[in-house]
Amino acid sequence: MKQNRWRPGLVLLIVLVVVPFAGWLIWNNLGQTRGVALGHIVGQTPAPLAGLAELISGAYHEYRANAVRWSFVYFGCLFGSAFLSALAGVILKLESFGRNEKRQRDLAALSAALAALLITLTSIGAFEQKWRANRHAADALEALSFELLKPDAQGRQARILADVQRIVTERGNQVLTAAAPATPAQPAAD
Repeated sequence: MKQNRWRPGLVLLIVLVVVPFAGWLIWNNLGQTRGVALGHIVGQTPAPLAGLAELISGAYHEYRANAVRWSFVYFGCLFGSAFLSALAGVILKLESFGRNEKRQRDLAALSAALAALLITLTSIGAFEQKWRANRHAADALEALSFELLKPDAQGRQARILADVQRIVTERGNQVLTAAAPATPAQPAAD
């Protein structure tokens, strides 16, 4: 009987160790193969445009890494909330807790509360918008990098740099808009 008493604690310990470790692995390794073409473009860019190619490549890799991280956080919270909500219902129906109804209700309540907190955090943190802003910026920079290989790229260097600046500014505005609280509408001036 003592072995059964320790089983929930052991399961909890395993979850508390394995889940963060798996998350860390995913966090660090997702996106490793993205942007491979950009490395080739940087290597093939004419010398006068090399600095611009490095700038685009650096910004691309930063935004792509941010997109992967925000995606992980967003979908982790979303799916985690769904899982915990379902778990709360299942816990209440399981009869293996039959001898300890108090623990059963406590675990169900804890699961439901954590699910609500995760979905609230997702909404307030605007994780989806931050993920999308970084993803769109990375995609736009990758597409722009191909302009560097065109024969007339040196003559369009100022325009390409202006496009980089526009992409960076748009991304920043989207991230800031996602993080900013809604402002109430101002009454019209008479």
